[in-house]
Amino acid sequence: MRRHEAWAAVCAAMLMACSGASPVKVAAPQYITTRSAVAVANLDGRIASQRDEAGVEELLLVRARFLGDYEALDRASALAEGRFGTGRELLQRARVRSAAHRFAEALADVAAAERAGASVEESRALRASVLVATGHAGEVVAQLEAEVARHPGFASRSALAGAYAALGRFAEADRLYDAALAGLDTTSPFPYAWVYFARGTMWAEQGGDPARGEAMYARALSHLPEFATANIHLAELEAARGDLSSAMARLEGVVASSREPEALALLGELYVRTGELERGRREISRARQHYESLLARHPLAFADHAAEFYLGPGADAERAWVLARQNLAARETDRALTLAIEAARATGRHPEVCALAARMSAVATRSGSSTMNVAPPPGVSSTEMVPPCASTMIRAVHNPNPSPL
Repeated sequence: MRRHEAWAAVCAAMLMACSGASPVKVAAPQYITTRSAVAVANLDGRIASQRDEAGVEELLLVRARFLGDYEALDRASALAEGRFGTGRELLQRARVRSAAHRFAEALADVAAAERAGASVEESRALRASVLVATGHAGEVVAQLEAEVARHPGFASRSALAGAYAALGRFAEADRLYDAALAGLDTTSPFPYAWVYFARGTMWAEQGGDPARGEAMYARALSHLPEFATANIHLAELEAARGDLSSAMARLEGVVASSREPEALALLGELYVRTGELERGRREISRARQHYESLLARHPLAFADHAAEFYLGPGADAERAWVLARQNLAARETDRALTLAIEAARATGRHPEVCALAARMSAVATRSGSSTMNVAPPPGVSSTEMVPPCASTMIRAVHNPNPSPL
């Protein structure tokens, strides 16, 4: 469900470039921003006017990230893959590849961009974002702290906040996210919605505070009601506390405007829970079709989400195991390891459970991250190991360092 890690650094640059769900009780927005319908229309107008010119990739990624428009991701990827003659073009391709979770290729592009004379500041920031997304936040915290000291602003503060969140330093991260918002000088709703969403995932999925997370998601949606992923996350929390009607109405709005398979899958589950079995099975089948279509085009970007789906309503543990291993090969984070462990358990691969548990312990030691008070990912029913690792307890860690996808 969570395509945040790869978006963290890309978002700061993209959002600064971008100058109907059921209502949620939330305080009036602290910041006044452009009406979301106008902002989305302006975004689409800029995309149309730039056609295939350099730089349109960032606008397309904004559309993909916020509106669940994966055809925009297709187009951004196709354009970026054909442009690599200069350092700037290589950095742009790295951003798009990172958004699609092609992290190793993104790092290779950053290195090539540096050799081609690209901006050192840009390349360092982009490399740091990829390292955070792949479970190496501890390696770049000092660099990101120094950048905040030198150039305090939205991009530097939100990047450091994402690293702190990945390491379990939630209070520090939250303060930085708040400072990042306070320093924004734009009426575009996109960066405000993104930071509130980042804080929501941090508190709800890492910090063990779903009520605080729900309030942050509601804040994000007060700025951008069309934000597909924020609606899905909020719907999950609503369903968890028994407000099924609100969750279902919210998800109906998402699937009406996008082909987001996660929304389809959750909506299908809720239909089944409320007795509409045939309708629920139909939505789950549609989710499966959309996941497989996305996996054919962007396998790494959707491997984790699809693995969670197949561990849950998709009911294909072997498929989940293949996808979880693919995801883990791209990024050895606590979350990726947790997903792989659950897929190994679901398929009866107990030796792999033990080996993955040992890897997870090593990753936690390396990163210094806190793994307490974190809810397991969708499809994961328990974080306790089964024999022969009964003495090993693994806490699922989401690592939601937002950034495109």
